[in-house]
Formats: sequence, structure tokens, C-alpha cells
Amino acid sequence: MSTLVELSNTLHKELKLRESCLADFAASQQLMRLRVPEVGKAATNFPLFFSRNQQDGSWVLSALGSFEPMQNVFVEQGRWNAIYQPISLQTYPFYLMQSPKAENSYTIGILETSDAFSKDSGEAIFDSAGRASMHLSKAKNLLEASIKQDIDTYRFMKEAESLGLIKPIDLQLIFEDGNTQNIAGLCTIDEDKLQSLTTETISALNESGYLIAIHAMLLSIYQLNLLLRKHNERNAHNKITQLKIEVAKDRVAS
Repeated sequence: MSTLVELSNTLHKELKLRESCLADFAASQQLMRLRVPEVGKAATNFPLFFSRNQQDGSWVLSALGSFEPMQNVFVEQGRWNAIYQPISLQTYPFYLMQSPKAENSYTIGILETSDAFSKDSGEAIFDSAGRASMHLSKAKNLLEASIKQDIDTYRFMKEAESLGLIKPIDLQLIFEDGNTQNIAGLCTIDEDKLQSLTTETISALNESGYLIAIHAMLLSIYQLNLLLRKHNERNAHNKITQLKIEVAKDRVAS
């Protein structure tokens, strides 16, 4: 597996971003990672869920972009077609990494073997004087801001978990041909648990800003209808005729 290396305006001065790299990457993202400050905007486009990171088991906050793995229905004809674009897509193909030169410091890293890069054509990452391109500058600013946002997101998810607000669900899809598909591993806000919280707890959630995110996640479930419509536009030969949300009885949120 490729590892991140620190981006350098000398070692990587010839690298260019392929014109279609952002759309190609987005088109493969069934789950788009979010940070809690994005939830309000993202909920206007996507259904939002909690899920477990398969590597370390930590909670991840994501927007669902498709019912099918390695697909995203919000990329149409090679272009992003949604009002909001998650920061995790905007910063691609740059990542935040621990600096190899300074302890407790971060820098911008890349995967040198990524298909996003070319030496022949595309937008140069650095100009002839070694200055960052507009795209790199924007990505760098977003990534630097994400350090605090990642901490806020971790605290939000730990708070939701400690209050028992995370409810595992399954999405059951029924197709025209009679076949069914089950999407497991997703969790949403448990509305019944939310309603049972004390006035003091609700007030604390409101003061921290988490209550807005919680309500936005609940409302975002209705965006499954948009996802369904976009799926059926792409798959007219075998449309989804029904979508059921079921509590996952064989899973627990902890």
C-alpha cells in the first residue's frame, strides 16, 4: 500500500493535477467523510449517517452518495452535480499528515503513485517560482482548518454515543425484478432517545452546537428519496421500487 510523503515544491515541481481527477475520485465515493461543521450544509443534499471505520473501529460521520459500492450518483457526465461538495472531496488529492521534520506538527502529504497526478498534462501544482497553485492553496487552508474540526467531530460522536443516540439501521432495497439488497453498517440518530433526554441535557447539546447537527442528521434521512430518484435515472432497466429503513436487530451501536 502506498504511503503519504510530504509535498515538496522541489521534489514535486513537475507534478500536475489531471483535469478529471476530482470528478473521477468523487465518482467512486459511496460514503463521503464529513466533519460536524459541514452537517447543516450537507444535509440539504445527502442522507447522513454514522458508521464504523473498518481499520480502527472508530466512528465516522459520512454522507451517502450511492446505494452501490464505488459509485456516487452526484457525479454526472464527469461533473459534480450537487449544491454542496464535502471538504474531503475539495481537498483531494492532498492530505494532512504528521510532519517528518517536527514533532506534533502537520504538513501536506500526497500519494505519489496516485492517478490524480501527471507530469504531462493538467494544472501545475506549483508555478515556476515554486508557489502553490490556487487549488493547492485552497486545499491547504481547508486541511489546516480541519485539525480543529476533526476534534469537534470526535467529541460530537462520543457525546452522541454516550447519550445512546446512535441507532443501527439497515436499508432494504426492493427492485422491479423482485430482488432485494440490504445495506448494513449504517447508524442514524435515535429520535426516541433524543425525545427522552432531560431539559438540561438538551440545553447542553444546544450550547455546544451539537443539537443543530443532530436535527440536521434526522432531517437528512429524507434525502434518501433524492438518492433513490437519481439511482433510478441511471438504472432505468431495473429500478428500485421500494426502500425500507429497518432497525438492525443484530447490531448494537456500542
